[in-house]
Amino acid sequence: MRITFRMLSKGPLRNIFNSLERVTKLQIQAGSMKRYQVPSDDPVSVMKVLGFRTLLEQNKNYISNAINAQMYTDTIDSTLRSIKSLLDKAKSIALEQRSDTSSAETRRVAAIEVDGLISDVKDLLNIKFNGKYIFSGHRTQIEPFQEINGRIQYQGDDGVVRFRVGPNRLIDVTVPGSRFLNMGQVYQIDSIVMIPDVSMDTPLADLNNGEGVTPGRFQITDASGNTAVIDITGAATVGDVLNRINNSVPPLDVMAGVAVDGDSIAITSTVPGEITVTELDGGHTADDLGILGTSSGGTLIGRELNPVLSDSTRLTYIDAISDVFLFGMDVVMNGESYHVDFTSPSYVQTIEDLCNRIMESVPGLAAEVNEEGNGIVLSSEIPFSVENSNGWTTATDLGLEGESFSVGPFSLFGSLEELKSALQSNNPDALDDIIGKIDGVTQHFLEIVAEVGARGKEIELVLSRLEDDKTKFEEMLISIEQVDLSEVLTKLSEAQIVYESALKTASQVYRLSLLNYM
Repeated sequence: MRITFRMLSKGPLRNIFNSLERVTKLQIQAGSMKRYQVPSDDPVSVMKVLGFRTLLEQNKNYISNAINAQMYTDTIDSTLRSIKSLLDKAKSIALEQRSDTSSAETRRVAAIEVDGLISDVKDLLNIKFNGKYIFSGHRTQIEPFQEINGRIQYQGDDGVVRFRVGPNRLIDVTVPGSRFLNMGQVYQIDSIVMIPDVSMDTPLADLNNGEGVTPGRFQITDASGNTAVIDITGAATVGDVLNRINNSVPPLDVMAGVAVDGDSIAITSTVPGEITVTELDGGHTADDLGILGTSSGGTLIGRELNPVLSDSTRLTYIDAISDVFLFGMDVVMNGESYHVDFTSPSYVQTIEDLCNRIMESVPGLAAEVNEEGNGIVLSSEIPFSVENSNGWTTATDLGLEGESFSVGPFSLFGSLEELKSALQSNNPDALDDIIGKIDGVTQHFLEIVAEVGARGKEIELVLSRLEDDKTKFEEMLISIEQVDLSEVLTKLSEAQIVYESALKTASQVYRLSLLNYM
């Protein structure tokens, strides 16, 4: 068979073109960092990429919605906290104007201040987010709270506002303004008055009707002329103060303890003569402790310190029940009877133990120290009753026996309007009831704040998951679309060597010149 030149040249040329094509493809991959340039290069990868890009776009929308939902709830949360501060101010005004030192004129001025608070609350509840009223339900273009015929009325609805944060996930961020008009009802029972004695364990913060003791220094001069400076900074209890007096430097000829009547601090001289206690640094620490002044007959009996009830108060220090053994009682709620045992697994020792035992035994029933700090209050959102159990008189001894009474429903603007009216009409007798209503509004406000906070936590978790999904999708795209540069460069180097070898081989095959034809 005759071997033609065309047959000899066809193989090397094909190798050159194939090598050049491979070099070119690898050079393009190295420059673009992409596995393919057109869909036909890798149809399977292209389909996967399109799928992940769709998921990324959806994820982007969900993240945007979650961020908006987060900003929405943050706005609601900050607004409610601002209103809570205004309610605290209103209560402070009511407490101040309830006192005998206030007059018709001071109450008239206070009424003007309360009117300003009402306007501030109204403005806060009419706040917008992205140009829409957030407390209007679905009527987002209508100002929710408007003054009509001299009264503030709600103009929104109870529509639900939701943000989509997943294919099948919607987050409800609704707090319609109607919730501030009727803020629920509470049923409660108050205990007997519980006035605790002063003891070594009494927190300084509980003294003086809960006003506490100002940290600072005072000076004691004993009957022998010795003087010591007593610094109670960092002291937490009455016992801490007494120990610092009894262990003073230099030592004093005195003995400090709780007075026999359990109402005050007593400092007794251990040598004949009198004791003098004076303030230092312009403070009033000794006065807060009730021991400012000079003793009489060698013993300085302080004034009454009037401690309030607190969680740490021991039951044995409460005169009204110190000699009573608390066995147990029954609570009836929703047709169910729950037994509260104060003796098992151990006998209750403090007010906190007492309240916790009740709450652990009766689902949905709250037990806590009352606002005045002179008793405990049981409360629930549904009616209940307390009964003596097994022939014991524990419920009676605590003053808790009987049916609960209704408190509320409460109205945000209604309570503030009542406060303004009582101040304008110089009616301090009405303020106690109004203070209770403000407390009820505040309690329900805190429940809404807690609810919004829980939604905020939920949104944070959703947003975190969406961000993780975004990272995962992007990594998947990179793994499908992008090349390994080091691998491509290695292959490119090999392809260039092959290409150059093909060229060299062809040059050997095609080594022709005019001399071959002479």
